[in-house]
This record gives sequence, structure tokens and C-alpha cells, in this order.
Amino acid sequence: MTAEIKYTPRFLKLNANSSLEESKLAYDEMAPCWEKISHNTGYKGHILCVEAFDRAMQRKDVYPNPRKNMKILDVGAGTGGIGEMLKARGYTDVEALDISQEMLNLAASKNLYKKLICAPLTDTYMKEVEAAGYDVVLCAGTIVYGQVKPGAIEQCARFVKPGGLFIFSIRVDSYDPAGLGYSDKCVELEKTGKWSLVVKEKRELHATPNEERLRYCYLITYKILK
Repeated sequence: MTAEIKYTPRFLKLNANSSLEESKLAYDEMAPCWEKISHNTGYKGHILCVEAFDRAMQRKDVYPNPRKNMKILDVGAGTGGIGEMLKARGYTDVEALDISQEMLNLAASKNLYKKLICAPLTDTYMKEVEAAGYDVVLCAGTIVYGQVKPGAIEQCARFVKPGGLFIFSIRVDSYDPAGLGYSDKCVELEKTGKWSLVVKEKRELHATPNEERLRYCYLITYKILK
């Protein structure tokens, strides 16, 4: 009997000390069977982020003038889960960023994105992505230890125009431990007036994960102020 395809050992070994190259190799390796992995683990990151996006678009106090041609960046786009959902909703100006060219090749075949950017999400200035160039940035499942550093949160905020939104999921086991720095970075950006919190809620990220630590995430929406 063939074992059910879930996350690979290489992926499960990613930790706070893992390099960008190790993360890239993990995702390149999973690209051919990514959609099976997502199905078999009950992964919901893309669904949650678009759900939060839909809610934000319905609130005039959060985003007063939503448009179908608003410029959106899908960070950690993978094979295009968020892109598919946005295209179905009629959004026409969506770009994708991902560390794995193998993942982006699969997304490209679906004709979902206006532009594909193959680059890691880092905690320093990224020349590949325009500062304040997007109305909304969505990021599902990417901001987590072993994949990006806490400072990557600030880079995502930098991509968004003032008045725009940054919507992302982050696993509970990355956000809650203060020593990892992810929650500290979020609080720091609030204190410095970079953004204000719209909503933060705990949600199930994987219905049937390989390991229990992967089950829950926080779904967070921030409004960029400056």
C-alpha cells in the first residue's frame, strides 16, 4: 500500500536556523506533488487569506474603494492557490513572488498572474519588489520559522501603499514563542506607526497535518499607515 503523500522529511526538518537554500530545495522538491500534499494535509492557507481579503473589501472603514484592477502581490504564491481564487473573483492585476521556480512554473501554466518574481522573501531590502507598489499584499503559509526571518514581515509592509492592506497567515508555533521574534516584529511596527491591526484570529491551517504543530495559525490583517 502506497503511503499518502504529505509534507516531505526535508520540509519537516526546516527550523529557525535553516538557510534560504534549504527552504528553496524543500519547495522545489514538493512542487510536482504540491497540490496533492495540500489536499492530503487539508491545507487552508490560501482559502483563509482570500476569506480575510473578501471581508476587508466589504468594510469601507478598512478599504474604502476596492477595485477589480487594484494591484495585488501574492507572496509565497506557490502553484497559484490564491491566484486562482482572485482570478475567479475578477481581479486582473495580480503578481506572484516565490522562492521556487519549480512552483512558479506550475503557476505560470495556469495564466493567473501578470508577473512572476522568483526570489526569496528576505529581511532586508528587496530590489525585485517595488516599494509601496501594491494596494494589497497577501501571504499564506510563508512567514514561518525555517522559511523567512521575522524582518520579512517589515519587508511585506514596505511593499504596500499607505492605506493598503497586508493580509497573512502565520503558524501559531512561529508567532507565539517570543524568542522567535515574529510577534515582536508585529508589535514593533504597530508602535512605530507603520500599521494598525484590523483583525487577528486563530484558525485551523491544516485539517490533517503530518505533525500537530502545523495545525493552527493566526490569520492577521494590517492596514498600512505610512
